[in-house]
Amino acid sequence: MLKQRNVQRLFLGELLLFGITLIIGLIFYQFIDVKYKNEFVKNNGYMISALLKSHPELEDEVITSILSGKGDYEEGRQILKKYGLDETGTLNYLEHFHHLQSEILILTFLVVTGIFFLLSFSYWLFLKKQNKQLNSLSEYMDHVLHGNYNLDVKDYEEGNISTLKNDVYKLTVKLKEGRDQSLQDKKELEQVLSDISHQIRTPLTSMYVINDLLLKEDIDFKMKQQFLEKNRLQLERIEWLVTIFLKMSRLDSGSVQLKLESTNIVKVIEEALEPLQIPIELKNIKVNFNRKKKIQVLLDMHWTVEVFVNVLKNAYEHTKEGGQITISILDNPLYTEVSIYDTGCGIKKEELPHIFERFYTGTGNKESIGVGLNMAKKIMEKQNGEIYATSIEGEGTTFFIKFYKNMI
Repeated sequence: MLKQRNVQRLFLGELLLFGITLIIGLIFYQFIDVKYKNEFVKNNGYMISALLKSHPELEDEVITSILSGKGDYEEGRQILKKYGLDETGTLNYLEHFHHLQSEILILTFLVVTGIFFLLSFSYWLFLKKQNKQLNSLSEYMDHVLHGNYNLDVKDYEEGNISTLKNDVYKLTVKLKEGRDQSLQDKKELEQVLSDISHQIRTPLTSMYVINDLLLKEDIDFKMKQQFLEKNRLQLERIEWLVTIFLKMSRLDSGSVQLKLESTNIVKVIEEALEPLQIPIELKNIKVNFNRKKKIQVLLDMHWTVEVFVNVLKNAYEHTKEGGQITISILDNPLYTEVSIYDTGCGIKKEELPHIFERFYTGTGNKESIGVGLNMAKKIMEKQNGEIYATSIEGEGTTFFIKFYKNMI
């Protein structure tokens, strides 16, 4: 409770008020004490004066007896009692004591009333400040609900209200970040859909043209076969586009949960080379790869094959007939690295930093749609790996696929 700054201030205020009240009480006590002494001195003066007026010859004896303190209280009390006077009754005959009692009663009432109003006023100020802060927080939340995230409600004081205000501000920041991210995702989705539409529209347009040609009656059988083969290739391209985009959407949505298992990296590379053997052989490209090594790496078999398929596909597509692709494996206590080098045309220096961006195709590759390397990068990042490339234009390119051991 005392951790709240406002409550601390209220407590200190009450403590200060208590101290002031205590000081006032001591002053009041001192005042009453002096008053009582003065009244008793007056009372004694009246009695001595009355006694000496009747017996002036006893002045020396009376004064000496009073100063010596030899008087007997009980004896005097009995004398007063004989005339029907006790302590209270005696005071009723003293006019000054009536006035003193009235003053004490009035002063006591004023002190108690003053303390009550000061305490009530302090509590009212405390509640007013708390209510003002809560109203301010309510207005702030109303602005947030209407999409205005530019206000600042941070509070650097201590206390539950201040903590609540800071928590609300943190929540607002997160909501703003979420809104901004949602808008960014929406823009990216629009761009992706636009790119997908463009990529699919190209083979569809080609198929429409071929279909119109096939409808002509004067076309010979051999030409029909050629057109049908082209249509089949376009259908395969559409199928591949749909498949690759579905895989990309799964990666982007975070629905893919990689299952990391100790796997022979050579087996992974062989799985990736299998569907590419025919196009590689058709271009008479030699693949240099030591398949005898057995190096275990913690990875997801299915998705890592996708990585190597996309890198190898990129390598043979950019390598001329009769070229070479060399696959090497480096293993050390920190990481396992696979390098894939091709003797292709290479990548321009200014384009190299962008090759892993989605839908980036470069200037020399009209057939590519620019998603394979982007997907490979996302997969490697999901299993705490890394992929990067070096290239010399006109000489070739090397891709490095690195699996860190101490980070998995």
